[in-house]
Amino acid sequence: MMPPLYRLLSLRYLVHRWDRAALIVASIAIGVATLVSSRILNQCLETAASQTTTPLGGSDLYVSNGELGVLRTVADDIRAAQIPGVKSVQPLVVERVYVAGGDNRAAVLVGAELSLHVLDSDNPFKARFVRTLENNWTTARLALTRRLVVLSKALFDDWTTRRTGPEDPFVVKYGTREVECLPIGYIEYEDGSPMAALGRNVVGMEIGQAARFVRPGPPPAAAALVGGSASEAAWDTFAPIRVNRIDIVLEPGADAIAAQLAVRAVTADRAIVKTPSAQGQSTQEIVSGLQIGFALCSAGAMIVGLFLVYNALSVTVAERRHDIGILRSLGATRWQIVWLFGSMALVLGLLGAACGVPVGIVMARTILGQFREELGAMFVNPSADPAWPTLATLVLAVLAGVATAVFAALIPAVQAATQDPADAVRRVPGVAGGVWKLAHRAACSALIAGGVAMILTRHDLPPRVGSFGGLMFALVGLLLAAPIIVSLLVRFTHPLLRRVLPIEARLAADNMIRSPGRTGVVIGALAAGVAVMVQTAGVGRSNEEPVVRWLDEVIQADRFVFAGNLTEAASSQTPMDSHVREELARLPGVEGVVGIRYIRPEYNGTVVFMVAIDALSYAEETVKRVPGNKEGLAKLHALPRGNVILVSENFALKHGIKPGDTVTLPGPRGPVALTVLDTIRDYSWTRGTIFIDRAVYAALFQDYLVDVFHVYLSAGAGGAAGESTAGGDAVATFAANRGLNVQDRPTLRRFLAELINRVYTLAFLQQIVVGVVAALGVVTALLISVLQRKRELGLLLAVGATPGQVVRTVLAEAVLMGAFGTVLGVLFGLPMEWYILRVVLVEESGFVFDLIVPWRQGIGIAVGAVAVATLAGLLPALHAIRTRITDAIAYE
Repeated sequence: MMPPLYRLLSLRYLVHRWDRAALIVASIAIGVATLVSSRILNQCLETAASQTTTPLGGSDLYVSNGELGVLRTVADDIRAAQIPGVKSVQPLVVERVYVAGGDNRAAVLVGAELSLHVLDSDNPFKARFVRTLENNWTTARLALTRRLVVLSKALFDDWTTRRTGPEDPFVVKYGTREVECLPIGYIEYEDGSPMAALGRNVVGMEIGQAARFVRPGPPPAAAALVGGSASEAAWDTFAPIRVNRIDIVLEPGADAIAAQLAVRAVTADRAIVKTPSAQGQSTQEIVSGLQIGFALCSAGAMIVGLFLVYNALSVTVAERRHDIGILRSLGATRWQIVWLFGSMALVLGLLGAACGVPVGIVMARTILGQFREELGAMFVNPSADPAWPTLATLVLAVLAGVATAVFAALIPAVQAATQDPADAVRRVPGVAGGVWKLAHRAACSALIAGGVAMILTRHDLPPRVGSFGGLMFALVGLLLAAPIIVSLLVRFTHPLLRRVLPIEARLAADNMIRSPGRTGVVIGALAAGVAVMVQTAGVGRSNEEPVVRWLDEVIQADRFVFAGNLTEAASSQTPMDSHVREELARLPGVEGVVGIRYIRPEYNGTVVFMVAIDALSYAEETVKRVPGNKEGLAKLHALPRGNVILVSENFALKHGIKPGDTVTLPGPRGPVALTVLDTIRDYSWTRGTIFIDRAVYAALFQDYLVDVFHVYLSAGAGGAAGESTAGGDAVATFAANRGLNVQDRPTLRRFLAELINRVYTLAFLQQIVVGVVAALGVVTALLISVLQRKRELGLLLAVGATPGQVVRTVLAEAVLMGAFGTVLGVLFGLPMEWYILRVVLVEESGFVFDLIVPWRQGIGIAVGAVAVATLAGLLPALHAIRTRITDAIAYE
């Protein structure tokens, strides 16, 4: 019976009411698209975290010191200890480099020990080596002056295509340095190779040569005095070779805990020994906040979509009550009625998921396209493209779409199945029973109370569970309670509305009082969209204004010199040798030069930001341009005196640090203890920033590299923005000759301002999705209204009401829904802004911002919400005037 009945009553109905079905599919599709895009974005963040901490992963233990590196001799000591269960010890260098010539493409430099037969058929990297270099006198001669390298197949093919002669070198660049290399062959990845994640452009080099290439070289004067190879050997003593990390592979069945303890005993204080899970935990802790934000946005869209799909399916139940009554009278069981609507929801859910997946992919790729440079700096492999869903994401998307539709259909289906056949055949819909009202109010109270309790006890719950989970529970409870809130709000304002509104709007207000359940959910969805947008606009303004003022104070140089691009300079991907500072200082029209090195060491279980800066020079040059900040700049004068640091205010708040305390960081020769002098205002890093004098840092951590030079031009040399000056031209010429880039202050400020704007644009785009779902809900709610008021609207037409008056009645209800949704959204959005600023942001980052009410953005959001609701009411209004009077007032 059921298949023919389904085809007759479901498929034909969907075809007949294709617009209704399209609304349901669109609501589900948007929710699924948000879920897919958020999953892809989270996948991207996870890949970035993994590649940042453990490129070429796959070992059992890792010995590292974060970005500061580990002495290569530590690997020799671990081997010498002959620890039981340890199969291999492999020090690695993994850095981003650039290939000179052609398109100056980025590549990944991998340094490994050839003594471990990494090029044999059974190598740990699962890569097949093909030798192409012949053994002859020319090869022997070139090998004396060039570094031997192995290239990935794609990079090798590109090089052989570009070179013009057999002796042309393969040139690799790192910051201001470049080296001529001799490729001896290429590698092809096997299935499951850990090198596949590094992409198509890989340069393999012996680890000693790779480590010497990426470390700072000896000063030019010393190199000229001693000689090339001799100065390199002398520099090995002054700046011992360091590697990014040491990978340890254990024998099958070995005791990992015992091996970790034994390795830790050998390394002592020189490095940190971690398991694979602990290796990425510190970086994952940073991105997990963003991941939760994306997940909450997708969950919000799905929840709003669920309520609105429920409303849309209620249209079907309300419209087909007569058919249901006839089926029940002819002997159809309650479960058959439930299955009838449930199967229809299943089909709609599958269609919605099928439409939502490609839309979600496009959304994710569009969002990632806005942050292409930033993502390129996050990945060791700059060509990484994680913006494709995994099989798990696709399965989850389909299940979410189907589950949303089926779950939303349950209540309307059960209500339809439990109706008495005699009542069901009547054309006027009934009223929900008291049991449903009681269950509804109990669920609202439980969700709101549970959310508040989670927020109040958040410190006793797992991290972020209370702050984020409690907020979500409370918002869902308020959304579910929207019919109750709307009923009270309309009743409270009803006397005023009756006095000031025309007859069409008064009829609309009366209808909202009679049917709060129908309009309340949609008004709640509108309120949710408005609230989230108001909250985002408020948080954006509250963050942006102090951050922009801070940037205006600290960025005072006239020119900025760096290798690569601005994003790579900030991420320490393209450092320069420190002697570039002296060369810049000798240029005509240059008054001062400040070198800055950015480092991200681990502290207190997370990654913090360290800025090594030429403190005295920066303070002296900046105070000339910002004399009102003398007190803050005076703190920098004490930094060159020894092992002392300044910490940002959010660092002190988040880690419980005060002046006089000691901060201990991992160093290449052991822990480095630094005394905190004072705090300073800074917004560079959400986990806190440490400021240290660059000369002190170089001595303590044997790191003499610089990421960016701030160049201050002499008075009159800077000129107006865009004006060519002697000092500016000299810096530009110097940078061009050295293969460096230079930007002026206005360009850098625009870059930072655009970056901030893109971040908040991303947040707004996600919330617009919720607004679109809410707009679809307005359409479905008004369609229900037209259906339930069919007899009333028919009587109005019968007694002489014009079609225009009927249209205005329906549109008036849409306007009232938009107005009430906007009011509730603003009332919910401002407390949410306070909660995000004073609870979530403080606990996540330690930043304390004053609450700024976004009046201008709020007015725009309010006007937009009412306009969207009004436009959404056009379709139901036009549907209302097509009602036939004889059908509308037919006998019940």
